[in-house]
Amino acid sequence: MPQKRSEPEPEVMTWGKALPVLIVAGIFDLVRLFFQLFWFFGPALAGLYCTSTASGWVGSLWGLTEAAACTAGAVVAGSAASAFTVPFGVVMAGATGLIAFLALGLWIARANARILKSVANAPLQFAGAFAVGEVPLLGAFPVFTVVLWKLYSTQIKVEKAAHAKWKKEQVALRQQEREQQREQFMQAQATELAAADVY
Repeated sequence: MPQKRSEPEPEVMTWGKALPVLIVAGIFDLVRLFFQLFWFFGPALAGLYCTSTASGWVGSLWGLTEAAACTAGAVVAGSAASAFTVPFGVVMAGATGLIAFLALGLWIARANARILKSVANAPLQFAGAFAVGEVPLLGAFPVFTVVLWKLYSTQIKVEKAAHAKWKKEQVALRQQEREQQREQFMQAQATELAAADVY
């Protein structure tokens, strides 16, 4: 009876291996969020910078402290510059999304191509994350992090189940090999006893 060959042990994705990709995806999502809301964060950062650097030389302006003066100046400047900051933020968020899509896609394709086999429609889901991320204001949602989290959790479940099945098959295969060895040993002993009885 031909013996069934044992298959090599299947690889299993772990959260430790997935974490670097998820961290980088989170960083890209934060940068995109910053640019999506640049109309707010741009003036806010300018006001913060003004407050930190102007504390010595602004003094009192119409009874305002430097913090209040910088905040008021940031609001006025933000309103006046919104015609520039809003399109700039949208373009930069789109560029960040494209860079994230390419960088994360290449990283996953090189380091973890198994995800394409483990998870149904993984490329479509990842491309969908890019498409949603490119929509103004919707792109503020951390789509890359959420989609990659979902893909990796599915891959981990699928590969753990496949590994458990492989282990079970290996135990059954070893048991079958032991049974065959015991049968061969019993046959050899019976043959020896039959040969001894003849003499």
